[in-house]
Amino acid sequence: MLARRLGASRIALAEDAVQHALMQALSSWPFRGVPDRPEAWLAVVAHNRALDRLRHEQRGLLVADELLSMLPGPVEAEGRFDRELNDDELALLFAVCHPALSPELRVTFALKAVCSFTVEQISSGLLAEPAAIAQRLVRARRRLGRAGVAIEAPPPEMLAERAESVRTAVFLMFNEGYSASSGDVLVQPELCVEAVRLACALARHPVTAGPTSHALAALLTLTAARLPTRVGPDGVAQLLDHQPRELWDRELIALGLAHLERSACGSDLTVWHLRAEIAAVHALAEAAEVTDWARISVLYDRLADLDPSPIVALARAVAIGRSDGPAAGLAALPAVEGNPYGAAARGLFLAELGRRDEARLQLEQAARLARTLPEKRLMERRLAGL
Repeated sequence: MLARRLGASRIALAEDAVQHALMQALSSWPFRGVPDRPEAWLAVVAHNRALDRLRHEQRGLLVADELLSMLPGPVEAEGRFDRELNDDELALLFAVCHPALSPELRVTFALKAVCSFTVEQISSGLLAEPAAIAQRLVRARRRLGRAGVAIEAPPPEMLAERAESVRTAVFLMFNEGYSASSGDVLVQPELCVEAVRLACALARHPVTAGPTSHALAALLTLTAARLPTRVGPDGVAQLLDHQPRELWDRELIALGLAHLERSACGSDLTVWHLRAEIAAVHALAEAAEVTDWARISVLYDRLADLDPSPIVALARAVAIGRSDGPAAGLAALPAVEGNPYGAAARGLFLAELGRRDEARLQLEQAARLARTLPEKRLMERRLAGL
């Protein structure tokens, strides 16, 4: 709402105001308690921050006057038509994924403006250097400002052309929640929950509903079902092989399988379909040792054709290693410099081949590169077990 009110030329101001409100919440709520209407509290603090900044800008006086009358009101979804977006966050995602931006800039800008990700978080999700992400954000703001783009929900007939960028942003939001790019915690459930909610909203909306949106919803719900077992009681990250599957959320698995079935309508095969089916194979395996790794390996082959990224290549190599043995997995591993998961997979395969000294070097590297504390502890445990 604030971004829409301020306009495209002041997106940075809106971001600063929201960040300020969140920081105020983090510093005061633990001591004073969460207010009755946290959304309204955040909106007022962000509004006041933006107002203060504008008052210091001569050219912003008119906007400041306008903001003075802006108070958190009732949910704007009331009274909207069925084909219009009834979700404010989803509407903002579609708004910032504007055609004036390239798909790459849309996703980058959405993660910053809507998800409030840091440059480092965005660079991790998009496999790009932080400097490149910072430049993309500058270009995105400049293009929107020069084009005089209004930050507002597009009409229903314009949703379809922006939907894929929105799906990608929602997927990356989920990924950051499922596997944090840095810090002491591996999982941020609130991000996963919000991403699942948005994906399901996309699958329900009359304009964006369809096989592709159902595939994304299937992928996120099936993966979210494993959240309770991502980290063990001792604070160590748990890989799929060691997760107690009886703790997986069966309701989410059922919901994900229902979305997967709906995604099978039509002839399109997207990255979301393939990723969702991989998640389903894991969800349906009663035990790690009966996982159909041969099927997963084939799915990764097809995914690599559509998305030839280093992360997909790495996951494909792990599947091959589980299906055809550690030597095959080792041979399939891509050369990914500075990636803890690549070093961990290489160390695992080398250990299984009895090459302990080489395995130790790789696992030590994986521990050094670990992005979060639970992952670092996992690598240290593996080193101790060599």
